[in-house]
Amino acid sequence: MADQITQEDLLTVLRHSADPGLQLNIEVLDAGQKVISTLNCAVLSGNMTISGDADVRRTASFIAQPTWKEQMKLTENSLLWLNKDIRLSIGLYNAGDRQYRYYPLGHYVYTDTAGTYDAAANQLTINCSDFMKKLDGTKNGQLGALLLSYPACEQNPETGEIIRHNTIRSAVIETLEHLAGITNHKIDDIGEPYAMPEHNDDWQKYREENPDTWNTIPFDQEFSAGCSILSVLTTFRDLYPGYEMFFDMEHNTFVCQMIPSCYEDGIFLDNTFIQRVLISENTSVDMTDVKNICEVRGQMIETDFYSENCACTGNIYTAAINGYDTAYRNGDIVALKIPEANQNAPRININNLGAIAICDEGSDKPLSAGRLKADNIYAFKIRKRRIDKQDVIKACLLGQWQVHALNVLTDGSKSTEKAVCGDGTEYERYSPEYFKKFYQCEHVELTIIPDSPFTVQKLGEILDVKTGGEYENITSDDLALDRAKLENRKNCRLTDHITITTVLLPFLDVNKKISYRRSDSDREHQYIISSVSHDFSGYTTTITMYRFYPLYGKKNMDAGSHRVISGYTHEELGRYTHEQLASAAF
Repeated sequence: MADQITQEDLLTVLRHSADPGLQLNIEVLDAGQKVISTLNCAVLSGNMTISGDADVRRTASFIAQPTWKEQMKLTENSLLWLNKDIRLSIGLYNAGDRQYRYYPLGHYVYTDTAGTYDAAANQLTINCSDFMKKLDGTKNGQLGALLLSYPACEQNPETGEIIRHNTIRSAVIETLEHLAGITNHKIDDIGEPYAMPEHNDDWQKYREENPDTWNTIPFDQEFSAGCSILSVLTTFRDLYPGYEMFFDMEHNTFVCQMIPSCYEDGIFLDNTFIQRVLISENTSVDMTDVKNICEVRGQMIETDFYSENCACTGNIYTAAINGYDTAYRNGDIVALKIPEANQNAPRININNLGAIAICDEGSDKPLSAGRLKADNIYAFKIRKRRIDKQDVIKACLLGQWQVHALNVLTDGSKSTEKAVCGDGTEYERYSPEYFKKFYQCEHVELTIIPDSPFTVQKLGEILDVKTGGEYENITSDDLALDRAKLENRKNCRLTDHITITTVLLPFLDVNKKISYRRSDSDREHQYIISSVSHDFSGYTTTITMYRFYPLYGKKNMDAGSHRVISGYTHEELGRYTHEQLASAAF
């Protein structure tokens, strides 16, 4: 769907007349996606749904009356056979100029064998879904008796030396082209958040310093017989949070990209127009879906070496590990019992091989003071990089024995209430220290949205624990935190939604920003469309949209970063009032 709608589109909607009714244009496509015939039908009834959260994004059903009755039978040579696909568009009659204006609805495959045609009534019935049905095993896409393997890297068979790391993007393209035969695609890189311009101003530098890891398959992937192509694709998509896959509406291109943040997008429809076409509004919220704390427990870390023989002098930890006495090896995972909390920018020296920096696994930045706690066991992954013709070696902090992180939705206010733990220590309620202590988690981040109705200050603590299954693929605390932020966004941002019904707006799509003033509010707010449902019988469109919070955006608009507001420290935010925060007056 086009990024902008025209004045003519708006006039067509406002001038639409139910008489002579809607027209459905059906373009029948062969296996090569060439148009072999076109059917024009009067719409008797029908509906269509677009969901941004579903793998099969678009589904549609129609009962229509063709103007051309030939080739309607279900035979091998008819237009409604198994090997045919269709492209749909809907025509609205503009009473002003007495012409139809057509809007694309997308490319589809039949989901009920094909279609059905009642010759006596001259009625054509079609139930269809977008091309994801060709990948999920419904129409095709199920893999036969073979074991699919995608290795994380290619190795020299004689020496075992890594020749090349395999990227996630390449694996997705290979799956699409070799298994599904899809060459019309747009695949973005999938990888570490700090390597993406949406999350990090210094993303290019991060990629340069981590060329072999930022977008590569983290561990070997294997798929057994009977799985679908779609399950393979979604496995790669979900290695890092915040990505989506779908077929676009106009060109049927397979798209894999980061879920749009919409921070810089303009308003697709404004409140003035919506109020002119509004029929009803539903502001109810299912409180059972609302959570404001997300705890993610990931992989149990398997280490190559472990030692409790570790001492600390200044900011250097000196460790002795039996069997680790030649050189730092890229990829080794070492676990150490830390004797005392770290100073700023700590280093580690194993078996006198030389002191190397300890860094965050996600950001690649040196640890801040106090990140490592005394008498806790932490796992570090050795990374060796060649930068400016020199070896740069770092120990990247993965976390404790089990990957663990916590994200909390808060309004940023400081509490006067104290919470007392078992040893008598007092903590300011809802402070980072409070959550670290009472949830036994060192990797805690607060997402601050002052206007949200679902913060811990307003509702109390409502916990959502994610563990097992797909979460066992999360290999570090930093990655777990990224996933916790995404899940908490679903739990407390996407539930802050509203549903409205308008006259038929066939040009709408998901991930579009609109402005709207609720009936119980005197202010307009911005929303992002998450689902659209058209009722072609009643000439209506139902829109579900969630509240867009500008503060949940980027810290530096000019720098092109979409860093969340939680990138600010608690101290920074504490200098501002809620009114200043809400207006982004800083």
